[in-house]
Amino acid sequence: MKIAFISPYKELKNLVNKTSKEVGIDVDVFIGTFKDGATIAKKLEKEGYNIIISRGATFYNIQEVVKIPVVNCDITSFDIIYALTDAVKYSRKIGLIIYEKVAFNKSDISKILGIDLTYRTSYKNLNEAKEMVEEAKKKGSEVIIGGITSKNYAEKIGLKGILIENSPETISYVLKKAKEMVIATNKEMIEKERLNHILKFSHEGIIVTDEKGIVTFFNPSAEKIMKIKYKEIIGKRVDEYIPTTELYKVIKTGKPQLGKVQRIKNTKILTNRIPILINNVVQGVVATFQDINKIQDYEFKIRKELSHKGLTSKYTFKNYVGESVKTKELISKAKIYAKSSSTILISGESGTGKEILAQSIHNYSKRSKNPFLAINCSSIAENLLESELFGYEEGSFTGAVKGGKMGVFELAHKGTIFLDEIGSMPLNLQSSLLRTLQEKEVRRIGSDRIIKVDVRVIAATNNDLIEEVEKNRFRKDLFYRLNVLKLNTYPLRERIEDINSLFQYFVNIHMNKNISIDKKLEGQLKNYHWPGNVRELGNFVERVVLLNDTVDIHEIFDEFIKEGESKNIQTDETNRDIIKINRGTLEDMEKEIIKKLYREYKNKTMLAENLGISRTTLWKKMK
Repeated sequence: MKIAFISPYKELKNLVNKTSKEVGIDVDVFIGTFKDGATIAKKLEKEGYNIIISRGATFYNIQEVVKIPVVNCDITSFDIIYALTDAVKYSRKIGLIIYEKVAFNKSDISKILGIDLTYRTSYKNLNEAKEMVEEAKKKGSEVIIGGITSKNYAEKIGLKGILIENSPETISYVLKKAKEMVIATNKEMIEKERLNHILKFSHEGIIVTDEKGIVTFFNPSAEKIMKIKYKEIIGKRVDEYIPTTELYKVIKTGKPQLGKVQRIKNTKILTNRIPILINNVVQGVVATFQDINKIQDYEFKIRKELSHKGLTSKYTFKNYVGESVKTKELISKAKIYAKSSSTILISGESGTGKEILAQSIHNYSKRSKNPFLAINCSSIAENLLESELFGYEEGSFTGAVKGGKMGVFELAHKGTIFLDEIGSMPLNLQSSLLRTLQEKEVRRIGSDRIIKVDVRVIAATNNDLIEEVEKNRFRKDLFYRLNVLKLNTYPLRERIEDINSLFQYFVNIHMNKNISIDKKLEGQLKNYHWPGNVRELGNFVERVVLLNDTVDIHEIFDEFIKEGESKNIQTDETNRDIIKINRGTLEDMEKEIIKKLYREYKNKTMLAENLGISRTTLWKKMK
């Protein structure tokens, strides 16, 4: 708190210093009259003083040249009476010359004191003050009471001059008043600065105009959205820079406009326009607005925080282990596909790492910082799958949670959705999915509101989707919409070169140390057909890690193989029974074998390999 007192004369300076110590208020006192006082005040303002106190003509001169508060150390009627009491010691003919009018009754005071009083006030400059002194002299005044200028000039022309001094009580009152003003001003400045920061750093664009439509405030967010600089628009008519504005309509009608959509330079904004009403008279308008795309982004971020679904992907291409040519070619192609946002269809047997591949593509893409969601279309009941994919509104069905729920397409906005076992999706949902992929929009169950989404879809299947299409179990148009970019994972038996590196990879996951594989075990691992693929190998390694210290690794593998062979024997016996039961022509028997085995394998490639025929031959026989 920096308070300055500019005193017209030395005696007042001494009184202020004394009184300030008594009341405990720090004040810096300077001497200066009229223009000199104003010059000092301008300098003090630059030095950071909060408030200036002065009196008489000097106060009024200072008030005109500085922007900080200036307090008038007013002459009170008590100060005048003190001076008159002193003046009657010299003469009963007294002239009172003061700069500002004071609540003072000349007639009553003259009668009480028995004096002849000439009273002059409100002079504008030094010359007028001197003229008033000369006028009082002509009217017979022998003593002049007034400020420093009137006193000095009276003595110059042979009269007695008496200075009207402020009493200690007046000085004390003024110092306390100045302190209160500084405290109030500081509070006001803090509130103003706080509000200014709120407005400046608001994500919403804010425009304020006066009652004529002249822009008085334009925050940085408004600059970004409108592509207009603050300096260009401030103080100008708003319609000169925003032709489509309806702010003038609000000024004219006094009625707010809420939730209005407006296009500004190829940007859609949502705006609210509210009139500033004072005593029911429109004094201006406040408009707030946001880029609609940004609103959707913020909504998504809020929803993401509120949902605890773990919308992240943890796997990268480093986790898709393998040194074989086929694996390297697959990863190379997947990295190329990751650079686009087109839909990807991953085909392959169960356990070949389709989700790891999908997560790797997401993490390698420009969407990597956004959500990744995986949905297994076969593991969720049909009636729940629709709400899981597209969400629902409150009350749309029995059991719907309060407030409704976002579907994965909304949650994955700007990110990736992995639809595993897409071939198991019911036909009625396939049409909804197709529409979402084509229009890039969803509609929640029980809602008529369309929500725009930006999502990359990666689908996976271990079925032959072409065959599913032919059997009318999968929509042809959806198949072609998904099959934009195609990736085929390889069964482990077709990339046996990767077994060693995969073996050690799984060992490190469980115990982070090496378990050596001798030539015998390596041969066994590579000769085994691995029907469960990489997942099955991972299960075997986990068993090895747990039992390695107590059971020989070869024994573990032999037991593992026997379990697998047991399953195969059961299948073979079932097939032999089928042949025995359904004997007929060779062609009939062949048909029966192919049908039954296909139900088991559900994969033409595997079936062809096990039958020892080409895939083309199998296709012809099945037709």
